Amino acid sequence: MKMVKNIAVIAFAASFMFAGVSFNMSNVYTNMDDNTAVASGWGATWALNDNTSLGFDSALGMIFSFDVPAGVSLRLSSTGAGTNDASSGVGLGYTWWTGGTGLKTSISTSYDMVMDNDNDDGAGNPVDSMGKLAVTVGFGF
Repeated sequence: MKMVKNIAVIAFAASFMFAGVSFNMSNVYTNMDDNTAVASGWGATWALNDNTSLGFDSALGMIFSFDVPAGVSLRLSSTGAGTNDASSGVGLGYTWWTGGTGLKTSISTSYDMVMDNDNDDGAGNPVDSMGKLAVTVGFGF
């Protein structure tokens, strides 16, 4: 009986622990003024409440996002704090489509202006800031 109770408690706790978690894959376009570079990205996001989320993106680092009017989300990002590769950014995102009941899917785009502290676009070209456009497919619970 004790084992059944423990399994029930763990299952109940896990249902809260994974609620609002989503994973995503994206194509990220940078340096769009000159020779556009394309990279793939991935990430995970945890919904703190209905309007706010916290997550990690491989192209932008830690992302704090919250809803603003017209279905748009305001995104604040930071990566590599305390290193030469540190950058911070601000951007807007919009989810064009959502669907599914068990495993929810979504298609969205975002544009982030990233201020790069090492003044390098990754290809050796000096820049102060660069735009990053991402097209993202998300999967969530």
